[in-house]
Amino acid sequence: MYGKIIDGRLVIAGNKIEFEKTKITNPTEEMLKNLGYKEITYNDKPKYDNETEKLVETYKETSKGIEVSYTKEDLSNEEKNYVLDNKISAEINSITKLDILKAISGDKEANSKINGILKNIATDESKKVEIKGGEEE
Repeated sequence: MYGKIIDGRLVIAGNKIEFEKTKITNPTEEMLKNLGYKEITYNDKPKYDNETEKLVETYKETSKGIEVSYTKEDLSNEEKNYVLDNKISAEINSITKLDILKAISGDKEANSKINGILKNIATDESKKVEIKGGEEE
């Protein structure tokens, strides 16, 4: 894979590239190199907690190519809330109408599933309250 760093961002060469108002379809490696594109290598992504952290790509350009690494950064409170809102929505959407009907009719497995989901939602809502409380301090 080949790319360029333009204005601090990694731009990956696709099947179509533009050079001096000319569109080139299916450029060869040689064409890409001649146009300043370099081979991209990716380092392994570190483990991180997606509720509190995010990975940010960093680039190191050398004469041989572009190396992509990752650094961990803390999420802002707004980002943490966004992640929790998405988790809560996913939990709610995992309950089907059939689950509800089975639970109403006394199905223990359906009741257990719904109660587990409600517990997860309550935990995530508590985390949101903690985040909001931290903003006020």
